Amino acid sequence: MKSHRAIILLIYFLIFSAAIFPQHNIPQWAKGIVWYQIFPERFANGDAINDPSVDKVLINSIKNSEGWTVREWTSDWFAPSEWEKKLDGNVRDHMYERRYGGDLQGIIDRLDYLVELGIHAIYLNPVFEAVSLHKYDGSTFHHIDVNFGTNPEGDKILMQQENPSDPSTWIWTSADSLFLKFLTEAHNRDIRVVIDGVFNHVGIQFWAFQDLVEKGEQSQYKDWFIVNSFDDPKTDENEFDYKGWWNIKSLPEFNRTENDLHPGPKQYVFHATKRWMDPNNDGDHSDGIDGWRLDVARDVPLGFWKDWSRLVKSINSQSIIIGELWELSPDFISAKGPFDALMNYNFAFAVNDFFITDEKRIKASEFIERLKEIDKNYPEENLFILQNLVSSHDTERLSSMIANPDRQYDRDGHEGNTTYDPSKPSEAAYEKQKLIAAFQMTYRGAPMIYYGDEVGMWGADDPHCRKPMVWDEIEYDNEVITGKSGFKKGHSVYRVDQNKDLLSFYKKIISIRNNNAELKTGTIRFLYSNDKTNSFAFERAIDDNKIIAVFNLGETEDRFELPLDYKKISYKELLSGEEGSISTVENAGIKFSVHIPANSCKLYKIYAN
Repeated sequence: MKSHRAIILLIYFLIFSAAIFPQHNIPQWAKGIVWYQIFPERFANGDAINDPSVDKVLINSIKNSEGWTVREWTSDWFAPSEWEKKLDGNVRDHMYERRYGGDLQGIIDRLDYLVELGIHAIYLNPVFEAVSLHKYDGSTFHHIDVNFGTNPEGDKILMQQENPSDPSTWIWTSADSLFLKFLTEAHNRDIRVVIDGVFNHVGIQFWAFQDLVEKGEQSQYKDWFIVNSFDDPKTDENEFDYKGWWNIKSLPEFNRTENDLHPGPKQYVFHATKRWMDPNNDGDHSDGIDGWRLDVARDVPLGFWKDWSRLVKSINSQSIIIGELWELSPDFISAKGPFDALMNYNFAFAVNDFFITDEKRIKASEFIERLKEIDKNYPEENLFILQNLVSSHDTERLSSMIANPDRQYDRDGHEGNTTYDPSKPSEAAYEKQKLIAAFQMTYRGAPMIYYGDEVGMWGADDPHCRKPMVWDEIEYDNEVITGKSGFKKGHSVYRVDQNKDLLSFYKKIISIRNNNAELKTGTIRFLYSNDKTNSFAFERAIDDNKIIAVFNLGETEDRFELPLDYKKISYKELLSGEEGSISTVENAGIKFSVHIPANSCKLYKIYAN
């Protein structure tokens, strides 16, 4: 009897331990999934009534607000508005004050477009209340931006009735409710949603920082921030000074120790986290978000992330935690690390240096070794959920990278580079983009598309990579690039419309990925590389289900044979539809002959007979 009681006690202990210390589970749904990144202010304007007002947009600006208006979605990107013409400086200086009115209703209206494209996960740039177009300067973490909702003025009144530091007083605004509707609409379409968590810093309109500005040393939130000096009321000068992220005063940093955030902001972040993961607090997380992407993750103490990730996994063990980490980060992505995945910029670095670079291109063998080096840094399970991106809101557009090769990734893609060409890329550039998309969709990991790349949008580094989404049924003004743009090259007129051929290819290659499990969760094995022709081949496999992907980035064709351990196979080339079969009587198996033209790829589905 004693042994039985001991076993029962052990079972209870294990259940209790699992509840309090949930394991860091890898979200199975995220393996091999195709992501789509949306910059909310620039994706679609579904409700013009909620468009931002000038008093909010310019609240932190010294610029004259007279004549400011929301921009026409279809306007020429480089054409200054009447308001911009009155200001000093070039066009770029005032692009950050532009608003186009993108909102949640616009995203909801376009969810079926994402379904048709084959997307099953969305990463949203910040959606919380904030002044800027990018929302990385949060004014709150527990409310969606009022201009993304249905009643901005009404939401502001509701928010003023709260005590932001007391979650029991938090209400649901129209913007909050519309966000929850968006989650439901996305989930109904089998699309997961991840939002941006910016927990290192806030904007100067953040409610606790505003209290600090008003009350100084008497503020109950004075220890939430890193204050260098308070104002001395006895002097005319304002001595108030504080630490901003990268010394940017518009982004006050939260206070912290070496290993944790200050308890005040930490508790607030925890409450906001629970709010969006389980909105009605009923223990059923299906009405909440599916995970987080975490801004400037390495700037936040690791101890905070470990505590926070335990909270996240206790709410939803299958939620995903993705870090913005530009370097190899086994300390964050490991059995003991707090995150599941990262934005895999090292993948982007390798793709840039092989697929995009021209004169400085690395060899095919080095490209493969670079990919293997990434793999060495993370547990195998995590490799299937790394976000394999090439471009994002922080870089140039993919097509513009291709049009401006032989530069270090995310460097010199702006007006200061006199050789940079911001013009519409050539058809040859878009053909190369197809090869990159094909590699993204066939390689191990979770490929991510930055909104609009699939329709051929182009643009230099921020802010030019954040143009309004190009929709097929809308007629856009031509883009006119002149010397007034700040760029020294590309001066001409360019038609703005969707590249239907490119979009069709994206739909096809994503469909191939979604319909072949080996491309999503199969093993990977490199079979061949040729440094002379810049060609290579790899296999994705689940048992006898195999796809062999072959790429040739060179200017000449390549022919080679791949030994396969079968006596008879049939195959289908998934892009062209070409079919065939091979058999042999030899014990060594067959030899699969491959002919790959220059600048092309082939995907062979192998059927063992």
